[in-house]
Amino acid sequence: MSIATEPARRFTAKLNSLIDHVVNVTTSDGKTYTGKLTGFDPSTLSVVIEEAKDPSGNQWPIIIISGSRLAEIKVGESEVFNAKEFMEFLLRFGNIDRSQVKVYEDANVVEVSRTIRVSKNGVEGSGPLAQKVNTLFREYLRTKGVAIS
Repeated sequence: MSIATEPARRFTAKLNSLIDHVVNVTTSDGKTYTGKLTGFDPSTLSVVIEEAKDPSGNQWPIIIISGSRLAEIKVGESEVFNAKEFMEFLLRFGNIDRSQVKVYEDANVVEVSRTIRVSKNGVEGSGPLAQKVNTLFREYLRTKGVAIS
């Protein structure tokens, strides 16, 4: 069993961060598909694309593309929430001790005091600290140009 090198770990982490994002996939024979990346096999680089469309307008609920046929993957949208960046925002503006905050970069999640989880979907948890984290999350999004109602 081989130990994954840091670049290989980062590559897999980057693919993980693209899950549920719109991507443009080009195969080695030049076919292109646009859809939501919902899975991949790290050993073969095969990918699963849902709600897929090709340039001719054909649509498929699911396309599985073998890694041996994969030429490139382009990201169709950018991620607003960055867990590492939000952790730094929390530490700077939230007066929260660094020992209470953990970042899971592969999942793009921040955990605060083991009871509060912050992701691109918002803040999960309850209590005064969760309310404080939610206020900071909303302010963080405002700094990124996201309109908050």
